[in-house]
Amino acid sequence: MRLIVKTQVLAILVSILWFLYVNIVAFFDQPERALQYINYIVYGLAFLVGLIYFLLAKYFIGRDWLGLLLVVIPFLLIYQPVVLKISLSFMKDGNGAVVNFISLSTGTVHLLALIAGLAIGVMFSRPAFKK
Repeated sequence: MRLIVKTQVLAILVSILWFLYVNIVAFFDQPERALQYINYIVYGLAFLVGLIYFLLAKYFIGRDWLGLLLVVIPFLLIYQPVVLKISLSFMKDGNGAVVNFISLSTGTVHLLALIAGLAIGVMFSRPAFKK
């Protein structure tokens, strides 16, 4: 039961970090800002978020590989669409379209950073001692 609670807390943290990731990339995707450097920003933020996922996986999941599925599947099916709808309801139509486009176009980069960060975090965590 503790594993399920920990993984759902981690999935909620992942969805919040995804929301911040998308909004930061959407902020820099304005024509007067850093549009020519947008690929560097996307991949740099993906690397940073992947590093954060690595640390969170070491802390929350530990050595349990099942926890990886219990984080990724609810994130993709439940938390990501809910967070996207909530964030789009607070924005104007123009900004909402930019955020929606950024979330669709950078979704695979974020998903790869998520899976890589969580998997490497599980691989490099300490094994649990049986008592």
